[in-house]
Amino acid sequence: MLDSLGAFEDMPDWEELADLLFNAGQTVNPSEIHGVMVGLLASGFDPADDNHLAQTVAATERALGMDVAGELAETMGRLSLATLSAIVDSDYAFQPVLPSDDDAIETRLRSLSGWVTGFLSGFTEGVSSRNASSDAVDTSTADILRDFAMLAQVDADEADSEDAERNLEELIEYVRLAAVSIVQDVVNNREF
Repeated sequence: MLDSLGAFEDMPDWEELADLLFNAGQTVNPSEIHGVMVGLLASGFDPADDNHLAQTVAATERALGMDVAGELAETMGRLSLATLSAIVDSDYAFQPVLPSDDDAIETRLRSLSGWVTGFLSGFTEGVSSRNASSDAVDTSTADILRDFAMLAQVDADEADSEDAERNLEELIEYVRLAAVSIVQDVVNNREF
């Protein structure tokens, strides 16, 4: 399966996605799109499926209420495959797509909130699309989803504290490892 995946080094960054979205007339935060894609993978979207990219684009459109076409769709395909490649990488190369550390902390905090909101939307859309809504969500995944729901409500105005930068780094690391854990569990369970 991994042979067909894009190299995680080819993953588009936040700025590239922001430019593509702007040029496509979309106002969604690039982090939210990436969160949706990871949420879809966490819900069981199978990248080995021949229709994976088309299904990912369609589910992302539904989750975010937007149209995806042309260069944006191609980049989303690259993003999806590079994301899974990074998640299953033995060195844990995965990183949520977020603005640069040089951007204002409020921007980064809003983007992290958008990423977890996107993850929750993608997870929900993925479960609905697969008609798996009656499947039980394991306890650790349910705990992470609850944590993500709380993070989605983060107030960027609270970023003025002295510890805000360190706290943001800790939140990003938690989100990163939690997402890797959920998707790797899904991938490992699929292989049996």
